[in-house]
Amino acid sequence: MLWYKNEGERDNWNQLARERGFASWADWRLNGYARRFECAQADWGLYEIANPAQTVSGWFGGPFRTWIDLYYGDKTTKIFVDLVSDTTIINQSAVKSMTDDYPKESIISALELSDGRIVVIEGMHRSCALASMTKENKPAPDKLIFAIGKTKLTELPPVGQNTSSK
Repeated sequence: MLWYKNEGERDNWNQLARERGFASWADWRLNGYARRFECAQADWGLYEIANPAQTVSGWFGGPFRTWIDLYYGDKTTKIFVDLVSDTTIINQSAVKSMTDDYPKESIISALELSDGRIVVIEGMHRSCALASMTKENKPAPDKLIFAIGKTKLTELPPVGQNTSSK
């Protein structure tokens, strides 16, 4: 539901889903992401995290093919503190605007893998903005709420682009 609130009614996300072979945004996110990440099997909770900018800096970006191709190098994920060393990321308009004015009503979704690593599965740009705030010593929110699902998975499969395989 939180994912839908952030993206589901936005025309650009629905258009992108159709371009990638899905019937709708919901079809894309359910079959292209949530099922592949086994989200329904995770033990979900809402967590209030103090000093979220510093905390998120040590979390991992999701294994999204566009991010892998553009920013992760030869890896399937990267921690946010390393991601915001890339000026291409911190200069994106979405990241810059949130670094200057972080959205107050925002919940990032993540999965905690069996080894304790936390991987963001929704909210990559917001997470980059938070990590950028820490790196640049900018004022950041004192506390934020996160949706975190604890999973038995040890890794998340790469997803995205034209992966309409269901």
